[in-house]
Amino acid sequence: MTAPAYLRGRNGALLALGAAVCAVLLLILVPFGVAFVAQWQDIDDAKREIVAAQDRLAQLPQLERQFDALNQSAASTPGLISADSTALAQAQMQSQMASIIAANGGAMTSAQILPTENERGFDVVAIRYDLSLPLSGLTGLLYAVETHAPYFFVGDADLLMMNDWSSDLGFMPDPTIQVRWVVHAYRWRGRQ
Repeated sequence: MTAPAYLRGRNGALLALGAAVCAVLLLILVPFGVAFVAQWQDIDDAKREIVAAQDRLAQLPQLERQFDALNQSAASTPGLISADSTALAQAQMQSQMASIIAANGGAMTSAQILPTENERGFDVVAIRYDLSLPLSGLTGLLYAVETHAPYFFVGDADLLMMNDWSSDLGFMPDPTIQVRWVVHAYRWRGRQ
């Protein structure tokens, strides 16, 4: 079988060369074209992401104002100690507890500030108190601590009754009780 007349000679060679050039161009240019189309799609995606980021960035001042308002409202919650620092909150708590103890006839023998813990945006201020008071003042002390604002929470508590009971049934002095407890309070940490 022989090639047709139009494929023989110079025309056939040019046609074969043209077909080879087209095949090479297709093999080279099509992958480049696909790559450029993919790049254009990536560029369009990046432009959309930039516009979305600019929209979020434009909302940032409003979100910061809302966040500051929430911080201020959280800081003014009635049950929290309002102090600018943890040390001031500890001093405020210690002063208020000393007043509560004294008002119920007790005497604070020691106060140990415990490490502050952070819990969901709050500083948990804790102080261990050793105190003594008449047994008749215990109920008032517990009630005063329980109803205090800012709120105080009693953690670990040990009570020790002293042996000063009288065996004479006619006269029963008010016995002294020794109390060791950890009292907690919360302070809003604010924006960190």
